[in-house]
Amino acid sequence: MTSISLLESKVKRLRSDISRLEGKRAVAVKEESISIKKINSANSAIQRTKNSSTISSKLKEIDRENIKIQRAMGEQAKLMSYIAKKNTEVNKTLTELSKTQQKEAEKIYAQQEKKVNELYTQKKSSLELLTSSQDNGLEDTKEYDVFISHSADDKDSYVSELAEKLKAAGVTIWYDTDNIGWGQSIRKEIDKGLANSKYGIVVISPSFIEKYWTNYELDGILNKEGSTGNQMILPIWHNVTADQVKKYSYSLAGKLALNSAINTIDDIIENVNQLIKL
Repeated sequence: MTSISLLESKVKRLRSDISRLEGKRAVAVKEESISIKKINSANSAIQRTKNSSTISSKLKEIDRENIKIQRAMGEQAKLMSYIAKKNTEVNKTLTELSKTQQKEAEKIYAQQEKKVNELYTQKKSSLELLTSSQDNGLEDTKEYDVFISHSADDKDSYVSELAEKLKAAGVTIWYDTDNIGWGQSIRKEIDKGLANSKYGIVVISPSFIEKYWTNYELDGILNKEGSTGNQMILPIWHNVTADQVKKYSYSLAGKLALNSAINTIDDIIENVNQLIKL
């Protein structure tokens, strides 16, 4: 199969050839027009004079210009034939290019889908292993209503207050400040919290998008939601725009979210309570 770059180069070259041929055809058309004007002028001169010498000279000029017209018309016909062939070749090459691009896109999509499936299988296996170990009593089996995923940069401005008010409202939460002790494995404790939480509040902010651990937590929540088939993720947009969320994650942007600029913490707690009571 011819490569996309070679086909694109061919289309560019053919279009350049067509442009050059069109330029030559324009010259031939102009030459024909000039000869027609000269013939008209000579005919006018013949009608105005009775001088045989002048008439003879103008008739010869008309003959010469008629020859030029025939030559110009022949050149135009030849050029039009070349241009038609080039246009046919361009259309054929564009069709081949479109098919090649489609096949390449399908190939790339298949590779990406394979990688996503491999990653999903790997994370699902890890989650199942973790859940299994908990079921066998090897891990802490404490359950939480809500796992709070957030950036540490947003604690003081928003998340700490949200966490305290959730606890005050009787909602059991997994919150890193409360649940990860000195010297404990961050990854292990996050996995435990995710496995034992019904829902995951995700406070999406510009800082959240940039952090490693927030991405790790979000992947875990999405994987658990996908493997169980139950709604788990509860997004809250915090100082972030729709475009920023879409650029970060289309799947996340498609979920109905609460917004800290519109919804109060009390609104959020009310919504959480409605969900956990179902």
